Amino acid sequence: MTAIELLAALSIVAILSAMAIPAFRDFLQNNRAAEQSNALVGALALARNEAVTRGIPVSVCASTDGESCDPVGGLFTVWTPGWIVFTDAAGALGTVDDAAVPPDTVLRVLPALSGEATLASNTNFISYTPSGFLSGGQVSFLLSVPDCSGDQNRQIVINPQGRATLSHVACGT
Repeated sequence: MTAIELLAALSIVAILSAMAIPAFRDFLQNNRAAEQSNALVGALALARNEAVTRGIPVSVCASTDGESCDPVGGLFTVWTPGWIVFTDAAGALGTVDDAAVPPDTVLRVLPALSGEATLASNTNFISYTPSGFLSGGQVSFLLSVPDCSGDQNRQIVINPQGRATLSHVACGT
């Protein structure tokens, strides 16, 4: 093999790599956004199923410490630091009340989002009734990924019947 053949082969590999890297980056970002939005949808499904199974309200709320709900933060609540699923049978809805009888129990703790993504909602908690319906009106979430291109952002909408739908949203929306 001559040096010219080696350089030609290396240049072909470099050109193919330059074409593949942006597509691979988009692939990774889409997968990360899907994973993060599916984690929230899974937590909502768990809460709804537990509410119906246990016959008591079960809530999901934004939580930075994994033990209590974060306070309302203005127009939008940031859920990026994580969230918890808990039984919410006693006390005010949307608060983990350990002193109540029976005490509220944290069922699952979900960690903070990775990769500098942000998750915001128009509420700081969601509560399911024993029939599986939301205790309030429709709730929506927006997952924004960094360096977004195309429609990599996600919107999760939970209707009053408690069903979550997930859709792709254009970047910058």
